[in-house]
Amino acid sequence: MTATATATAQALVRIPSINPQYDPASRGEGEVSAWIEGWAARHGIELRVDDALPNRRNLVLTVRNGPPRPHFLFAGHMDTVAVAGMEIAPFGGEITRGRLFGRGSADMKGPLAAMLHALLRLRDRRSHWQGTVSVACVVDEEYLARGIKALMAREDRHFDYAVVGEPTGMSVVNGCKGCLRFTFSAEGAAAHSSTPALGRNAIVAMSEAILALNRFFETDLGATQRLAFGSSTGSIGLISGGTGVNIVAGSCRASVDIRLIPGQSWEKVYAAVQACVRSAASVVAGVTWNFEADPFTDPSFETAADHALVQTALAVTKEKKVRVVAFCCDASKIAAAGVPCIVLGPGDIAEAHTSAESIGIDEIEMAVERYAELAEQLLAPKNPMEFRDDRPRTHPN
Repeated sequence: MTATATATAQALVRIPSINPQYDPASRGEGEVSAWIEGWAARHGIELRVDDALPNRRNLVLTVRNGPPRPHFLFAGHMDTVAVAGMEIAPFGGEITRGRLFGRGSADMKGPLAAMLHALLRLRDRRSHWQGTVSVACVVDEEYLARGIKALMAREDRHFDYAVVGEPTGMSVVNGCKGCLRFTFSAEGAAAHSSTPALGRNAIVAMSEAILALNRFFETDLGATQRLAFGSSTGSIGLISGGTGVNIVAGSCRASVDIRLIPGQSWEKVYAAVQACVRSAASVVAGVTWNFEADPFTDPSFETAADHALVQTALAVTKEKKVRVVAFCCDASKIAAAGVPCIVLGPGDIAEAHTSAESIGIDEIEMAVERYAELAEQLLAPKNPMEFRDDRPRTHPN
């Protein structure tokens, strides 16, 4: 008897796969990758292994049926965030009160397990569809998304529809905000605190910059809006400066996170931020400002609400309308490569990264059915070539 998706999710949760960025002692996704490779072999599923990063591999599991296209991609990530401060056994995989508990249960080993089992169902129901279906299990989503970027950079990559399985409660998400994240510093001059006039206080300069930036977030960014997405937003999340209470601070650093909406240029926003800081902080003479030359950026995306992928997903899930989300995920990188994409997965994003992360087991099993049905409808034999007319209807940032 084939194991359930819940059993697969439980097995995956019990294997640590913390992104090494958050735990240098972690072996990353390696053990989860090995488990999935074994799972594919046991079920006779075609498998391709790609080295996305040193000792960190993407996996692509594929079922083919007739013509190579349309090619439907399910995508999920194998890494998790850290486990410090968790109230439950992070890798216990306990099932209690109808819920699977553990790090990654919702984000996103539960959704990934559902995708794997949907692939099995499609393998056994080839009379219902034609084309190719793949499940990509990628690395590094929780840090720099280098896994999905490596997958989309392959020259032989030809996908026509894509679903990313982040937890959305099986609501259809057709867009997400992008991100601009950077650290900048004020460099002044240290002096003895008994003679502060001899120094140039970087903390004071930074305080002026922070107040100005907050006004910039409320006005300029707040006025930049797009239907469904709301406004662009900004937040100052970290600040550090000085070396001692009796020393005028010679340096101060702050880190900023800005969420972008489709059509908004991160380069223009970054330039406006720098101009705002330098103008506001000019009241403290002799302080220089340094901004990262290569800030972290993540694109936004929006797939048209009338796209066949979106409309079919709504019909399958019995949802009445789509929604967009503020969080970033691998979907934006897929959309940026020109592939129509949605985010759709079991579980609640509010559970992700929490101290008692969990997902409903009934949600996982229902997702198997919904995923398989979505692929069958889009790849139905009666209209295998219609995908050609759909491809231009994605609008990456």
